Amino acid sequence: MKIRVSDYTTNEIIKIMREYVDRTQFEFADDCNLNRRSIQNYEYGTVNYTFETLVKIAKFYHFEITIESTSKTEQMINKY
Repeated sequence: MKIRVSDYTTNEIIKIMREYVDRTQFEFADDCNLNRRSIQNYEYGTVNYTFETLVKIAKFYHFEITIESTSKTEQMINKY
């Protein structure tokens, strides 16, 4: 699976990851040693998760997080 995170909200991303591994919110939370209520809050968008939480989930389920520069970003970097 490959997604562009810029096409989704943060709450959609965590839900997409959970659904891809075919886990309920409770199973997903338990697998990653997270609070069950937190996963619900992340998916509903009432609470934002940290990058640390995203990395923890990615490592557990063997997702790869890649940060790729766009031409606009390169132009901004080269401007300075």
